[in-house]
Amino acid sequence: MRIRELRDGLEVEDDEREQEGSWGGGGDGEVVAFVRLRAKRALVGAGARVLFYPTLLYNVLRNRFDGEFRWWDRVDKYVLLGAVPFSSDVLRLKQLGVRGVVTLNEPYETLVPTSLYQAHGINHLEIPTRDYLFAPSLEHICRAVDFIHCNEMQGGSTYVHCKAGRGRSTTIVLCFLIKYRNMTPQAALDHARLLKCSVSSTGDAIPYRARTQPAQQFLMRNPVNCRARGQQMSFNSELK
Repeated sequence: MRIRELRDGLEVEDDEREQEGSWGGGGDGEVVAFVRLRAKRALVGAGARVLFYPTLLYNVLRNRFDGEFRWWDRVDKYVLLGAVPFSSDVLRLKQLGVRGVVTLNEPYETLVPTSLYQAHGINHLEIPTRDYLFAPSLEHICRAVDFIHCNEMQGGSTYVHCKAGRGRSTTIVLCFLIKYRNMTPQAALDHARLLKCSVSSTGDAIPYRARTQPAQQFLMRNPVNCRARGQQMSFNSELK
């Protein structure tokens, strides 16, 4: 079955979308499709919870022993992209000029309370987004992108993070670069990869493609120029 679109951040197959759209008719097919979709979402959520601490430990060890893996990177004068911060990181982020943090984690993944950020004069925007096959909604992308720009206008940087700084947070940063740096999608992706080595489509193709599809919707709503719109196909093919 060919995957065509995202609904609530989850990849939805053609027959599931059609059958869920007709939900309410009472047919057995509609019931089965609805249950399958809900079960898939619940299964992904449960798996993400189970894997959170093991993968977090892996990232911590990799950061300690792998010189190429950095917890965060500055991908723009006013934007840092990285992994979930610890409470001990807040003061360091403030020293780096961070005046806003965008958290793409669900509550169980969030290690720093909003009150601690506020105590250091840092604004905190929370956009809970499930890991693996999920992406922030278009509305949330717009909120996050404008939040980054607002901090920039006040001379402050924004730290955008999820668990590892690979997918959910990268989606937000790509959209910011498209809207406020007038980059094409491909240029934004190349720029992020150049400065953040963990941004890669290899070995993570389906989740990464799922998370970047909202960037295409964002581009349609915020067209940069004809050249940017013309590069949408190459952007999609690069993520396959």
